[in-house]
Amino acid sequence: MRRHLLRVFRVAPFITVAAGCGRGGPQAPPPPTVMPPPVVLYNDNRGGIRDSMRLVIHDAATLAEYWERATSAQTSPPPVPDVDFGREMVLIAAMGPATPEEEIHVDSLLVSREVTPQGGREETLTVVVRTVQGCGRFRTEAFPLEIVRARRFVGPIRWAGHRQQIECGTGPKAHEVATSPATGDRGRAVRPEPGER
Repeated sequence: MRRHLLRVFRVAPFITVAAGCGRGGPQAPPPPTVMPPPVVLYNDNRGGIRDSMRLVIHDAATLAEYWERATSAQTSPPPVPDVDFGREMVLIAAMGPATPEEEIHVDSLLVSREVTPQGGREETLTVVVRTVQGCGRFRTEAFPLEIVRARRFVGPIRWAGHRQQIECGTGPKAHEVATSPATGDRGRAVRPEPGER
């Protein structure tokens, strides 16, 4: 009986090593490719769009419709931007009801090759959205949204997100944010720098 057990324990390590060296197992997918960063066209929190929303726009008529909604709280709404939909698309990320401290931003675009149900591979775009959470110091209602222009993508598009918490403290500026709610420096169209397309 003891001899039999010794034989089993001697063979088992060899089987384990052989299995580890096999080449037929599933391979790890390649890392995603980072697309050129999106260009911000508009950022606002005044309530032009009050619902939580993630939207991809591929034509000028749809852009005009949602641009009118997004800028409707402005006294002098900016004109609809010129977008070449043959090469570009527009993404809208709206947070819904929030406070003036909170923000939403389209951070990055990642393209990955994923396995289809048929066993093939197809490119999928993931739009990564960052939401900035406030400290609850303001009770005023706000509706953060951002509209960006990005390189056109044909294929499945999904949305992912992560949260960033403002560092709440006793100092006057515990955490530097993109726009101070006290200044009202929001709700304007953002002009791209020369060559930024």
